[in-house]
Amino acid sequence: MATDLPGILIVDDNEDNRYTLQLMLESDGHEHIASAAGGNEAITLIEKENFSLVLLDLMMPDLNGDEVLKLIKSDPDKRDIPVVMISADTNADKVSQCIELGADDYLPKPFNPTILRARIAAALRRHSLRTLENEYLGKIENEKRHSENLLRNILPAEVVTRLRNGESNIADHFDDATVIFADVVGFGKITARMKAYETVACLNQLFSEFDKLAEDAGIEKIKTIGDNYMAVAGVPTPCSNHARMAAKFALDMVAATGRLRSRLPVPFSIRVGLHSGPVMAGVIGTRKFAYDVWGDTVSIAARLEAASQPSRVLASAATVKGLGSNYAFDGPHEIDNKEDRMLEAFFLSHHLDDVRHPLCGIKAP
Repeated sequence: MATDLPGILIVDDNEDNRYTLQLMLESDGHEHIASAAGGNEAITLIEKENFSLVLLDLMMPDLNGDEVLKLIKSDPDKRDIPVVMISADTNADKVSQCIELGADDYLPKPFNPTILRARIAAALRRHSLRTLENEYLGKIENEKRHSENLLRNILPAEVVTRLRNGESNIADHFDDATVIFADVVGFGKITARMKAYETVACLNQLFSEFDKLAEDAGIEKIKTIGDNYMAVAGVPTPCSNHARMAAKFALDMVAATGRLRSRLPVPFSIRVGLHSGPVMAGVIGTRKFAYDVWGDTVSIAARLEAASQPSRVLASAATVKGLGSNYAFDGPHEIDNKEDRMLEAFFLSHHLDDVRHPLCGIKAP
């Protein structure tokens, strides 16, 4: 039966040698001792049980000690077990061969009990230290994975890779991308009489649904600010169909909000704005990282969101230009961008073609 208690395995085809070694180990206080009369029996025991040390004879009739040693050291799960060779063969070539194969020590027969005890104690200490080291490295690896998972929750995967590779100043320019802003209509009035936990729960349910849609569509969520949700298509991985990705995502957000109404304490509706153009993107912060997007494109998308209507998506002419004939449009409408100039914008009415584009991570059905 397999056991988790580490022990010592004696491997020798001579019964008197096994008995002598076992008596010596028991007198030294070692309780879990197993023995094998040959190499094959030893391998079977090693596969079933955990051992902290193997005392291995070299010359055996079925499977020689050096072959057993080679099998132990070639197994990733067993190669850290210390092996002390005990043999009447003192040939220097044979000794060096066993050391090269991974033996921790080599003692000639007949062995000196005092020296053997010292070698056993040293091998067991090394095994204990190696076990502690492996546990420590395992904890470090777990912490590393945990930290990377946390980073991947707040930063794009490509950016996490760049940070791991040593980049400290991540800032990129993208010639063309589409920024998406969504906002809960009348949020302040809706939540005025709600408790804090109810407000947070509602937003969490709504934005979690948006997060799922964004992940499925290959859209990069940037952040939430209160009841405002910001995302971008075509960043950090540029792609040519970012406007279509963003439009599909925006209409899906509106549809998802409608489906959630029956499950929320207070029904929400959202309005969405889209604008396409050049943006800058990068990582801000040293202790608390944030991946953000800047530029006039962002400001205009936010302005279009503010000018949109409940349960509707308002897209700039620049975004509409990239949509082709897949959508029906209501417009143009002139929108004041607060900089003494008017913008042409269009409400997206509905999909004419609901086929997902296979580029940029969007899977075709």
